Amino acid sequence: MTSSTHEFQSPTPDGSLSPPPSPFSDSEWPVIPTDELGMIADDESTSTKATSTQVATKVKNKAKPKRRQITYISRHFADDGGGTTQDETVGRRFIARNANANSLDPSAAEDLLPVTPPHTPARPHARIYYGINIDNLSSDSDLTDVPDDIGCDPFFPDEEPLSEKVQAIKVKSTKNRRPTKSPYFPHPHKHRPTFLSTLPFPPLSHDYFGLMQERLAHDPFRLLIATIFLNKTPGERAMPVFYQLMSRYPTPLDLSNAEVSDITIIIYGLGFQNQRARKCVAMAKCWIERPPQRGKRYKKLNYPSKGDGKDVGNDEFVDDDDARVAWEISHLPGLGPYSHDSWRMFCRDKLRGMAESWNGEGSADNQNFEPEWKRVVPLDKELRAWLTWMWMKEGWVWNKETGHRTKASEDMMAMARDGGVVVEEQGSEYLVVKQVEEERVADLKVEKKVERTAGDYLPASSGG
Repeated sequence: MTSSTHEFQSPTPDGSLSPPPSPFSDSEWPVIPTDELGMIADDESTSTKATSTQVATKVKNKAKPKRRQITYISRHFADDGGGTTQDETVGRRFIARNANANSLDPSAAEDLLPVTPPHTPARPHARIYYGINIDNLSSDSDLTDVPDDIGCDPFFPDEEPLSEKVQAIKVKSTKNRRPTKSPYFPHPHKHRPTFLSTLPFPPLSHDYFGLMQERLAHDPFRLLIATIFLNKTPGERAMPVFYQLMSRYPTPLDLSNAEVSDITIIIYGLGFQNQRARKCVAMAKCWIERPPQRGKRYKKLNYPSKGDGKDVGNDEFVDDDDARVAWEISHLPGLGPYSHDSWRMFCRDKLRGMAESWNGEGSADNQNFEPEWKRVVPLDKELRAWLTWMWMKEGWVWNKETGHRTKASEDMMAMARDGGVVVEEQGSEYLVVKQVEEERVADLKVEKKVERTAGDYLPASSGG
């Protein structure tokens, strides 16, 4: 097959390449009218312009012929029909062109590759698995996708699909795992799941339970200062510091004139020392300006129940005839629910002139008078234990959640008369009294198996 003259350049006698011949013949060049000076005429008609445009477009298209799409022919598979296909013809032309470009005889170059390549030699041994020659399988299948035309799956006869038998195996990773046991403490301390607090329970014949509030009830100012120290702090740490502070600043006036930095140094070991020092000075100043008075009850928001005090202004006070909840110390800064509960239980009756002490002593009508402590439902564990003991002295079992009481059984009263320990069990509405001999309670305190009350840390001279 020969190529056209305009597709290949031929060498000249001197060895240089001659320019390729024009792709157009003389008859195909457009005719453009000119004037006598050889210039393009201005009055050419619209039809002449259209013809020139069409001719120019045709020249442009012929100057850049479209790139021929090459179809690649497989050299390994012959045509099943035995004839020469279109792809085979194009392939022969491609070989002939390359042969001509390399100065070879196109007809000879066409015989370089046979039209039908030789067959690939067969394997010396057929690969037969489970009676199936896998070399005869179709070329688009693999060992995991056997064609359907060979019947059932030969690799897993009479069995369910493998995917239904595979089960996930959970492997526990040991990477970055923290040890569950400490190498330094082979027997770690375990929190008691049942007991929340264990306090000494004196015999019912005693006059005092042993609380700090009982011994400071005659001095309401010191009692309120002590509650600031006991908030979130055990008595064994708080009360010695409290006694040291009261020895240096014995009166509200002395404490109101103290420097906050000086108090901080004294109470540093309790934590929150800056906060507590500011509260002590601020409360002492306010106590001097407006001490608690009978008939003046101030706002205490959300005490004792949520929503209480919303209808009382910040600087407003109500008298004792008003049914709204407000208390005589609520205007003093730094006092929370624990301070208010302690005030009501041990100081309020005496301030109001209702009795000479917190248990109704010296009241005008001792038979019908109800002390304030009987209306308090505190959250503090020591105050709860005290109320359990006080109600048991009158023959009642007190509900620490609601304040309701039920008649105690004779067995319970017999156990409580001898004293022991009071235990607050998790999830129980009542405190449990466990009988322990009084001498044994003292030993348990030393062994730190029974918590001691805050009053145990006050010096004997401060009692009343």
